[in-house]
Amino acid sequence: MLALCGLGLLIGAGFLLRLAVPWLGRLLLPASLVAGFLGLAAGPHGLGVVPQGIVDTWSTLPGLLINVVFAGLFLGAPLPAVSSIARQAGPLIRFSVIGAFGQYLVGFAITWLLLTPVFGVSALFGCLIEIGFSGGHGTASAMGPVFTAYGFPAGGALGQMSATVGILVGVVGGVLLVQWATRSGYVDGAAPGGVRLPHDVSGLLPPDQRRAIATSTVSSVAVEPFALHASVALVAVLIGWVMLEGLRRAHPVFANFPLFPLAMAGGGLLQGLAQRTGAAAYFDRPTFQRLSGLALDLLVTAAVASMRLDLFVQNLAPFTLLMVAGTVWCIGSFVWLAPRMLAAPWFEPAIVVYGTQTAVAAVGLMLLRIVDPHHKTAAAQTFAARSAVIAPLLGGGLVTATMPLLVAQFGIAAMLAASAAAMGLAWVWPGRYRVTR
Repeated sequence: MLALCGLGLLIGAGFLLRLAVPWLGRLLLPASLVAGFLGLAAGPHGLGVVPQGIVDTWSTLPGLLINVVFAGLFLGAPLPAVSSIARQAGPLIRFSVIGAFGQYLVGFAITWLLLTPVFGVSALFGCLIEIGFSGGHGTASAMGPVFTAYGFPAGGALGQMSATVGILVGVVGGVLLVQWATRSGYVDGAAPGGVRLPHDVSGLLPPDQRRAIATSTVSSVAVEPFALHASVALVAVLIGWVMLEGLRRAHPVFANFPLFPLAMAGGGLLQGLAQRTGAAAYFDRPTFQRLSGLALDLLVTAAVASMRLDLFVQNLAPFTLLMVAGTVWCIGSFVWLAPRMLAAPWFEPAIVVYGTQTAVAAVGLMLLRIVDPHHKTAAAQTFAARSAVIAPLLGGGLVTATMPLLVAQFGIAAMLAASAAAMGLAWVWPGRYRVTR
């Protein structure tokens, strides 16, 4: 209980610090991330105010909470038809696949050719760009035990730092790309007077902008609506656990496979069943989002606050080189690939993907709001259709969860070749469907 109270104190302090230091808001750093670094500074690797026992408790939470986050990914949202997804987002899916597997390709190449020979790092080092940039803090936390099981205990801490770097690359690099595109004439709907971040990034909403964050679909006399939705999410996690147990008994290679992608699959199965039976009418999507949001904020704070700084410092030089390579790929591939793979208007949907594959979806949507404030393009709808395909696979999906196992099983050279093959297939796949206004 003391550990949970400490997380509450940290999140409150992180939010207040974000208010007091405006540039933290300008970088769109979430209060949970700021809170995590406050906890890290107060812990055994900093001021020593927080006892090691509390930090040990915090370190156990991310691996549990990430399952709740992923279980709610599909709950409460209608599952789209495959034909609709292909028609709306075919080219954007191909672009996203190349971007994400390119993060693997760059990571594997620099690790195999430079970082392992010079610094002696693990082959799993090459997974850190995709796990941190596309996956984010939650995925990095969940993959920590997997890295440890395969002899790479620094993976969790480095994954957290990779996710933090990714947010900076997403915001700063995204704004630079918007400025470049505006000057080059690729954006015709940008706000007059140039590129501007939202004026108020404090997070405080005035009374006229406040809205309900959820809707009750059942009477609280029978059951608390939030408790009912939490039970559905936990059943989705349970379904995922049953699936994982089946995989582990089928083959020992799945012994270290994480639960969270299968919890996401469990949520999808429950949503499909609910749609067939009519129970989906009692699923409130905003309530599932609040549940996932709560779990994610606690997860990020606990994960960063309990991060092993000693392991990060030991790998500072190779990690820096890896992050530079990942940044160059994300920006360079955007400039070269997007106009060649997407029909006009190509920049608007591409910038959402850039923000999502370097930071989080909120950053991508923020960048879209800058270049398309009046929703003249269908970029938001196309991105939503694209996410229905990409989210279960990359950026925390099955491919992200499986890749360290595949590297350990087949070697980094084989997975480098597999990543290049996946990119090649995405490039040559027939582009019948185009992004349109």
